Amino acid sequence: MSHNRANQYKSATLSVAILAALGALGAQAVAGADPLPYGPDTCNQGFVWREAGPGDVVCVTPAVRSSTAQQNQAAGQNREPNGGAYGPDTCKQGFVWREAFGGDVVCVTPGVRSQAAGDNAAAASRKAANAPAPAPAPAPAPLCISNPAPGLIPDGMLCPQ
Repeated sequence: MSHNRANQYKSATLSVAILAALGALGAQAVAGADPLPYGPDTCNQGFVWREAGPGDVVCVTPAVRSSTAQQNQAAGQNREPNGGAYGPDTCKQGFVWREAFGGDVVCVTPGVRSQAAGDNAAAASRKAANAPAPAPAPAPAPLCISNPAPGLIPDGMLCPQ
């Protein structure tokens, strides 16, 4: 092989090695990114969506979500069977509309309505998007690759010391 062709070969090998090393570093940087899995509606750890109705993504404890599902299933039992002053959604004596969201007319006890109002008031503080930023991840260890062109690339160039 001529001297010029040998230098071209070494340059090509070096370019491929450097690109591979840079690609690996880029992959590590992307892997470190951790976007919120449900966007701005992602709940902090320990909270889940209430789901009192379609689109209700207020973050509550799992126990509250479970109670909310039971309230939705029993909704008809707490209404006046023949309607009343508020039409077919009139609640039986001792029950009130939950009002977890606009138009929520599930009949519940006043304590449950207060719980829903409290959960609505605390909603923003329970979203991961509003939580304090986590501590930055430690810097990845330097990527070391074997020298593909000894003599052409100084030692330590591909693996910081």
